[in-house]
Amino acid sequence: MDPVGTGLKTLAMLLLVLGCIVLILYGMKKIPLFRQNYNGRIRIDILSTLHLSQKEKVAIIEVAGEKIVLGITPAQITYLTSIPGLYGNEQTDDTTVHESDSR
Repeated sequence: MDPVGTGLKTLAMLLLVLGCIVLILYGMKKIPLFRQNYNGRIRIDILSTLHLSQKEKVAIIEVAGEKIVLGITPAQITYLTSIPGLYGNEQTDDTTVHESDSR
């Protein structure tokens, strides 16, 4: 039995198992199925931010399906407004078709 060959095989298998663990954990982080709320916590997603100055920004967040606009400074966070139907979730009844005059 070759001790160097056995050691290399053991090291290769160890690296293979660790690589599989890393890939599984990465997949669990990226797939929404595994990104559930634990302990009854409400999920908060930051949809967009706009920096107004070095220390001030406006952020759009989603909390429990509601989109909220916040003003954020180092001293406080201020509720500005809610936005229904942001990012294509809105339901519009406007079915008007605009036709161009082609004479």
